[in-house]
Amino acid sequence: MTEQRKDKDHKAEEEESHKELDSSESVEESESEDQDDEEEESSGASKPGGSQTKLWIAIGIGVALAVLLVMKRGGNTDSATGQPAIGSTTSGDLTLVAADRNELECATDKGLDSYQCGFIDENKARAVDEKQKLRPFMTVDRHLYLIPGLFLETSISQRYNMEGPKARPEQKRFTAKCKIKVVGELNNVKLRWSPTGTWEPPKKFPIATVSDCAIEG
Repeated sequence: MTEQRKDKDHKAEEEESHKELDSSESVEESESEDQDDEEEESSGASKPGGSQTKLWIAIGIGVALAVLLVMKRGGNTDSATGQPAIGSTTSGDLTLVAADRNELECATDKGLDSYQCGFIDENKARAVDEKQKLRPFMTVDRHLYLIPGLFLETSISQRYNMEGPKARPEQKRFTAKCKIKVVGELNNVKLRWSPTGTWEPPKKFPIATVSDCAIEG
């Protein structure tokens, strides 16, 4: 009986010891989990700041690039109209067909020095030497210029002569890559794109001369 009681007491002590050990491990695990949670919260709290810093860096880079672009283009552009400023020179790709030489017209009673449109108004033509005669021409990026004597420029004249007497639909469109110098502007100018076409409402357009043209197409 004494030995059995000792065994029971010993077993009870072991069970109690196991319970205390389990309790201790549970407390340690709980403390470890709390510490992990605190680290995650601390890490999470720092992430927004890091993301915000990256955002400001990206914004700063974008602003710097925008400023550089404005500085690069601003010297040659009239910010009020989006057109190259008077006196500036730029490179432009004029899109043309041979028929443009005689079919494109502008109309206004004004002129710039000896440069004039072929029409005073919609119904009244004026005699102008082709070298001084303004006609509307468009670049591939949709900038319009009134240019005198464009088809007298050497490379464009050669391309025109190669085309021969073909109707407009049969003519191949080509590009003239030229230096374009803006020398002034005219207001209240009407444009017509074919002899049987209608005149467009009056607008203001830059007048430009060209040089160093090279043909593509």
